[in-house]
Amino acid sequence: MAEMVLSEEELHHHWKKVKSRFNDMSESQRVDEFQKFWKKGFEVTELDKKTGLLYSSSPLMRVFTICHEQLVQGYLQFKREKLETQEEIAAAVQIVKSSIESTIRRFKGIVKEEGAEPGYADSKEPVSCFHGFQEGFGSDDYLIGMFFSEGGHTQAIKKIVNEWGQYGVRTEPIGTERDVHTRRTSLWNLYFDRKEYRKYFAKLSHEERLKKIKDLSEKGIKFRYTDRKTNHIYYTDVIPFGMEQYSRRFSYDFMLKYSEENLPGASARREEIDRLENSLFGIIAKHNGFVTMIERDLILASNACLSLQESEDFDGEGHVYVQFPSNIARSRASEEVFEKLSSYGVQFSLEKGEEPSPGEQNAILRQELDSKRARLESSRKMLEIRKARHREESIELENAEVELLQREREINKIEQNLSECEKHPNHTRINSNARESMGAEENTESLSAP
Repeated sequence: MAEMVLSEEELHHHWKKVKSRFNDMSESQRVDEFQKFWKKGFEVTELDKKTGLLYSSSPLMRVFTICHEQLVQGYLQFKREKLETQEEIAAAVQIVKSSIESTIRRFKGIVKEEGAEPGYADSKEPVSCFHGFQEGFGSDDYLIGMFFSEGGHTQAIKKIVNEWGQYGVRTEPIGTERDVHTRRTSLWNLYFDRKEYRKYFAKLSHEERLKKIKDLSEKGIKFRYTDRKTNHIYYTDVIPFGMEQYSRRFSYDFMLKYSEENLPGASARREEIDRLENSLFGIIAKHNGFVTMIERDLILASNACLSLQESEDFDGEGHVYVQFPSNIARSRASEEVFEKLSSYGVQFSLEKGEEPSPGEQNAILRQELDSKRARLESSRKMLEIRKARHREESIELENAEVELLQREREINKIEQNLSECEKHPNHTRINSNARESMGAEENTESLSAP
């Protein structure tokens, strides 16, 4: 039986009914309703104010990637099975994919290939800046899960990574992942009653107020309060997406520390960046890091494109934003990244006000030293180029000076011959070279008196 088609007015009316009883609905009922709205192409979003979890008919999406090399290592280490042929690897990949699909469905999600495109499908316009997952970088196989509740989204990710993480399965955001953060903060601010909260805030002690300000900042709620007695101003500092507590940004340049003289082509560098990201994501996963955002920017690209794989120019930089479960995990991951990937130019930056561990401090000093050494080497090369250019210019000047002296001698010779001619008009012969220099066309041996 065909599903009944509802008008936009009817969909709005149904959404009001769902919204009115949202707090009394079970998790399963909520997800079913938002999935129905998604199938009808009607975009709605709601926030559970008690849990802070988001529900949306524009699916919350997450990519689950599989690294074949780490899958082979995992099978050997944990299952005592040796995958030697491509057929054996493909069969193991299918087992992993089937398990991931099962977990996605268990938490009321959908595998992206099964359903319609989400409401905020990626633009088909060529760009030079790429956010999130890019096929062919840091992974060999992948699945995309679509979820209608943040709770299901989070639980599925946790279960899949716990079960298959040691076999090379990792999780990455896609380009629209930032929208989840934006939608949540927008709803928090929409539902936040500032007038009532100021009354509540005024009754708190200074220490309690500072704690509340921190909580509001983490939710992205904008709030400002001035104590009239002390003139102390309390205000939230909204944290940018991907820069929350225990976060870390890892960055690298597409030059990969190559000099311009021996820089490989774009295709070869794409392969190296694939291996670099593979290693970076592996270290992040090892320390239970959660990748919140990926940015890859093509700098001064002559032609924008739809994917990094299609790019002809490959001068740019990449940034990976990660959330770690603790300060210790973040420090250990940062130290390992520096130890294993600094030779490729991978660096990390500290949060504002963060106290680095001794290992991180040493890594940061080493980064600064390497950076200064690289700038020094670059300046030295530029100086050598300028000196070489100066030497070439000096030689050119010397040659020009010799030429001018030669021309001056020729002119003097002409003047001398002309003077002799004027003194002895019937007897003086003019040098043929002098005549050529004066532009004479005939080879006359002497000048006759008129």
